[in-house]
Amino acid sequence: MLLLGLYIAATLIEFALVKSLPARLPRRILVGVVILLDISGSTALLINNWSLWIGLWIFGAYRVINLLRVAAGRMPNAELKRLAPRAFYMLFGLQIASLLLASGTSRLSNSALLIVWAVAQMVVAVFLLRVTLRTWRHTRLPKNISPMSDNELPTVSILIPARNETDDLEACLQTLVANDYPKLEIIVLDDCSVTKRTPEIIRAFAQSGVRFVAGEVPDEVNWLAKNQAYQRLSEQASSEILLFCGVDARFNRQTVRQLVEIMVARNKQMMSVMPLRAPEAQASLSLIQPMRYLWEIVLPRRLFNRPPVLSTCWMITAKSLERFGGFKAVSRKIVPEAYFARQLTATDGYAFVRSNFTLGLTSNKPANDQRDLAIRTRYPQLHRRLELVALTAIAELTLFVGPLVGMATAWLVPYAWFIFGLSAGSYVLLLSMYYHVAVRTKLNARSLAWLIFPVTVITDVLLLHISMWQYEFSVVDWKGRNICIPIMRRTPPKPASEGSE
Repeated sequence: MLLLGLYIAATLIEFALVKSLPARLPRRILVGVVILLDISGSTALLINNWSLWIGLWIFGAYRVINLLRVAAGRMPNAELKRLAPRAFYMLFGLQIASLLLASGTSRLSNSALLIVWAVAQMVVAVFLLRVTLRTWRHTRLPKNISPMSDNELPTVSILIPARNETDDLEACLQTLVANDYPKLEIIVLDDCSVTKRTPEIIRAFAQSGVRFVAGEVPDEVNWLAKNQAYQRLSEQASSEILLFCGVDARFNRQTVRQLVEIMVARNKQMMSVMPLRAPEAQASLSLIQPMRYLWEIVLPRRLFNRPPVLSTCWMITAKSLERFGGFKAVSRKIVPEAYFARQLTATDGYAFVRSNFTLGLTSNKPANDQRDLAIRTRYPQLHRRLELVALTAIAELTLFVGPLVGMATAWLVPYAWFIFGLSAGSYVLLLSMYYHVAVRTKLNARSLAWLIFPVTVITDVLLLHISMWQYEFSVVDWKGRNICIPIMRRTPPKPASEGSE
């Protein structure tokens, strides 16, 4: 009772602290005291009865992170007063729920618990595979699209923001200028590159019709630099359809024409494409990109009005972009295209499709860029909420790695073959799900997918926590810019000379 009383006292002090946010120095002292009480109390309870208190200890770790950001005070008090109490309420509620669950199952034997665990995983695995197959079927490219004559085709602007780029930009532009689309303009914005290589590459394609646009110094408080670049590019474009792509995208001669024909035939105002992995990159192992694709395919997104979307290549009509406020409406959004996709899904104006060898859209994103992209996007995609980070990490490890744990521990209890069979069946279903995402998009070889699936899950969980930590307590660098300022609603740091006066 003494240990529990200690933890309750720490919780009450924590509640008062996140609600009132006292001055910086008292706040940091109080945070230190509460963290000491939290860790001491939860760890002592865990040692006393780990099966009962494990949930309290896990979610308590995220409460400590919430306290640390209160102490750091890196965001304005108004924003902190909105985020910190909400995180406390949700995490405390999750602790109570985990305690009730552990208490309710405490009377079950170990074998009964493993059977319940294995059956639940089988049900979830069947559901996820069903959603994956359904989404996979609905996102395939339509067949028998009637070709359009050159006169019928709408005008298209391909818009590329570029900063500190080298070979990737050159390779991307080479594939674009070789396409056969008759009504096309290609505009590349040099987003204040710190080296001369990027503008030199753009200007080298001037004779091939590529237009150079100089970027502007970004308003780092109110805009993400890339979104501001998108806005400037859209203002420079004069076409009916705007196609945005990254420098890692590769096109064949008819890619643009086929995409436009599909978009017109299906009467869509916006499309985004899941690319295949470029042939020159297929020999290397991919641990990060498969999970990025998986989260777009495996979740029942229609239920939450969150359609799948990827930034590698997406296109929207100029009228729709203007109707929804342009990029000014998403100036701080890390994935601005998701907003437009959500708006157009309501009227069936959006489509997500998968590339194939006929379409020929591929991506050649190096492993370092994949890692940086995951760190930039994962925490903002979870709305900067610690409780969602906790739930996502637990769900990933439980659902995707859990069957392996079930197979390994089945032999310690009665009904071993039954438990092992359920766990093995769940893992096979999950591998089938992963196969579609990682193998059929050429991200990984078929012979490796079964082996590295757990590694990709653990890597994703690790990158999620790195993303959270860097946004909350460090710097998230995007081509030499700290994007924490607009994402976290922070005030830019004062220059050293100004702060010393």
